Amino acid sequence: MAEDMLARLEQGFENLVAALEGQDPDLIIQAAAAIQPLVTEIEEMGVGSGRGSEMIRTEATVIKDRLTALSKLIDSARFRVNKLTDLNQQRAINLSRALGSASIPTYTKPR
Repeated sequence: MAEDMLARLEQGFENLVAALEGQDPDLIIQAAAAIQPLVTEIEEMGVGSGRGSEMIRTEATVIKDRLTALSKLIDSARFRVNKLTDLNQQRAINLSRALGSASIPTYTKPR
């Protein structure tokens, strides 16, 4: 069970990284949303909390070790999110300057 869950989590982060490399905001939102139920499932198992039987603790240790290994992929996604946020801010500033605005705009999430 844990291996399947972790494989799905790994695939979810790979999909998120791939979406972040593209230009489709809807795809990014979908990829990020697909990860949340997997994270919730892991949290419900009590990873790192010391709850549950010995078997669950052993499985939680396996999950914790695998998640540590996935940290590079997670950091890669985090880096891309930060980079895209910075790029969007810079584009807004450049567009504002090109249009002759004296004020510097702030980037906000579209509604």
